[in-house]
Formats: sequence, C-alpha cells, structure tokens
Amino acid sequence: MATATPSYLELSKTYQDQVLSLIEQSQKLAVESVSAWTKAVQPIAKNAPAAPIAGVPSPKEIVDNQYAFAAKLLDAQHEYFTAVLTAAAPVLPKTAPAAR
Repeated sequence: MATATPSYLELSKTYQDQVLSLIEQSQKLAVESVSAWTKAVQPIAKNAPAAPIAGVPSPKEIVDNQYAFAAKLLDAQHEYFTAVLTAAAPVLPKTAPAAR
C-alpha cells in the first residue's frame, strides 16, 4: 500500500503546530514562575506606594492596546499581499490544487 507524501501546506501546518506547542509550553512555565515569584514578594509589594502619575494606563491596557495595533497591522499586511498576488496572478505560474 502506497503512502501519500504530505504536501507543503500539510508539512508547514505540522511544523507551525509544533512551534506553537513549544511556545505555549514555555509561556506556561514563565507564567508559573512569575506566579511563584509574586507569591514570594507579595508581603513586601503590598506596602509599595501607588503610581505617582495619574492617568497612567495599567500594564494590561498597554498590552491590549499594542496587540490590537499588531492585529490591525497583520490584517493590513495580509490584505496588501493578497492584493499584490491578485494583481500579479495573470503572469504567475499556474499550480495544481493541493491533494486532500
């Protein structure tokens, strides 16, 4: 029985999944480390003064704002490259659709 050779996209998605899994594992370990550190310093930190400047966004607000921008930028880049490929389509080599 012949075994089908995986397509480029199948291999790419497999590797992407593996990379994301590794990143998620390392992030989980980092969060666990920060949590342990936080528990250790919490008695000291609760006596720390509040931020001296009014109106400063929270760290979460800053992260949310930056990721919202990054998502918009990624969407814009996707639209741009799709438009470029559409414009160039008449002269690009035709390829057979990937087997499923």
